[in-house]
Amino acid sequence: METRYRAAVIATGRMSRAHGNAFKAIPNIDLVACADISAEAVNGFGEQYGIAPEHRYLDYRQMMDKERPDIVAIVSLHQMHAEMTIAAAEFKPKGIICEKPIAMNLAEADAMIKACKDAGTVLIVGHQRRYNAQYVAAYQSLKQGDIGDLVFIETHGHPGSSLPVDGTHSIDLARWYNDDAPVQWVMAQIDYREHHLGWGGEVENAASVLYGFANGVRAWHTCGSIKLLDDKHEALWPNVSGRNYHHIILRGTHGEIQIDGDAPNEGIPWVRLVRNGQVTELPLYLERQMTDPVHAQLTRDLLTTIETGAPHKLAAASARATLEVLMAAYESARRISAVALPLEVKTNPLYEMLNLKG
Repeated sequence: METRYRAAVIATGRMSRAHGNAFKAIPNIDLVACADISAEAVNGFGEQYGIAPEHRYLDYRQMMDKERPDIVAIVSLHQMHAEMTIAAAEFKPKGIICEKPIAMNLAEADAMIKACKDAGTVLIVGHQRRYNAQYVAAYQSLKQGDIGDLVFIETHGHPGSSLPVDGTHSIDLARWYNDDAPVQWVMAQIDYREHHLGWGGEVENAASVLYGFANGVRAWHTCGSIKLLDDKHEALWPNVSGRNYHHIILRGTHGEIQIDGDAPNEGIPWVRLVRNGQVTELPLYLERQMTDPVHAQLTRDLLTTIETGAPHKLAAASARATLEVLMAAYESARRISAVALPLEVKTNPLYEMLNLKG
């Protein structure tokens, strides 16, 4: 018989709906409880997903203790990921889905991974763009050799965003395209002339990050915007705005693959192969995404990992590797030099520069 799983959601803001919808889409998962410090938020989520009032909590620890769910989605602000994951692991759920980035520094990430390992809990992190149709189409084209050997990866993020908020997705995708090869070094600069918060945490205004993989592939990531001579903020990379951020260019020995990110630009193929001056549109299989949303797909894979031990493409160790690149970028800016990985600094170098905790 198919194993049934009881699921719960911690922090019921906007992003929690993706996880609620995923749990509801999987027949052998029952969404049984939710928690948030806001009564309005937790009741709104509970009403939407048919969770009885007695299973809605203002204290997530109380929820974990009373409900003992098998699967937990943690959808809180970034600085709460570590505390909530470690606390939830004490109740030994079978799996935890934590939103990205995994944590605010490497010490937190390591503590989360250890707590879940000790509890026998599978921890995955929400870099779900590895499941999106446009990025998968590019991945398939790359792996079947359409551009020869991968040489260089460009990723360009939202002009209003930052490394921890959206850069974590872009760099995670770059690592995926390069078969999660280890990153050996990072050289970066950031702009921090204005106070800027992203999902509750202090973040930079703009960043330019050059990094090298152990297999010789190089990568470059930009995100955010800069203000120079007037009040206008200028994006680091042109024509990246709105939902078409995570603009990606995969450069190979025989051509390149271009992806316009989370949404297409009008009048140009969303994902395209460029060789010898010819542009070919790559097919996207959007039907599955419409009937089986990406969060449901990653949750189904979590159940497979729980049941069989098969690796998960969003494993916490992979998310830590992405976070290490982000932290190395801040450390490079702090040192005014390139830095080698593995990174010895376990705190957040941006926070160190700003004399903040975290």
